[in-house]
Amino acid sequence: MGILTAPLQQLLAAAPAMIGKILLWGAVFAGLYFLINIIVARIQKKITGNATDIYTQRNSHFVGRIIFIVLIIFAILITFEVVGLDASLIMWGISLSLWFAMQSTIENLVSGILILTNQKIKLWEYIQFLWSLKVMGTIEEITLRYSVIRTFDKRRVIIPNSIVAKTPIRTMKWEALLRWEISVTVPRHTPIEQIKSVFTTSINSQKYILHPEYTTMFINAFNDKWIELKWFFFVDPSKKSPFMATRKIRTLLLADMKKYGVSIPYPHMSLATE
Repeated sequence: MGILTAPLQQLLAAAPAMIGKILLWGAVFAGLYFLINIIVARIQKKITGNATDIYTQRNSHFVGRIIFIVLIIFAILITFEVVGLDASLIMWGISLSLWFAMQSTIENLVSGILILTNQKIKLWEYIQFLWSLKVMGTIEEITLRYSVIRTFDKRRVIIPNSIVAKTPIRTMKWEALLRWEISVTVPRHTPIEQIKSVFTTSINSQKYILHPEYTTMFINAFNDKWIELKWFFFVDPSKKSPFMATRKIRTLLLADMKKYGVSIPYPHMSLATE
């Protein structure tokens, strides 16, 4: 009987300490759980802002769930430390495993959170990516992992958010004015000063052209058959997007070329006959 009662006595003696640790673990975890919910709610509110579109709501919910899961894992580890269990090795192993397994995903997620929270670019805004990423179009969707750009030939371009965050972006819808350009190729024998006067007048006749005195033409390239002319002008993006302005102006210039008998030169090939 003495052999059987000794372990029982030890268990009974240790029971108050165990119960105390369990209660302490539960209290600490409950406090952290309450704090985590507050943090997640504030982050979701920051991401959503005043937006009501489905993409922002979906991204906000997705971000909240990810942050909640990560913080819950850390809360469990913290409570282990509080009750006297060393969880540093577990935490180090989890962090290292997550980093190697999801390095690119985590980088895109972090970039997506930054893009959504700072709200520097918005849905349906006209943008142009600079540097080596030569993409231009309308922002159709912003998720946590990627952004979707609808180009003006109706293609959907999906770009990882890590690239979006690192690439300079030129916005084109919310600016007061934008400098834009258009190129036209004419035959070599075309009188340049006359075509400059006619085209400049047509460009400046549009209501969305700002500062017509700065509308300028340059010779961009030439050879023995043709001359490429380039016009620079300022557009009011609140009245017409630069892309639509360019399309409209190109139509006007083609009409002027037809009116004055200016043809568009194409490369020709002579076929040798025997």
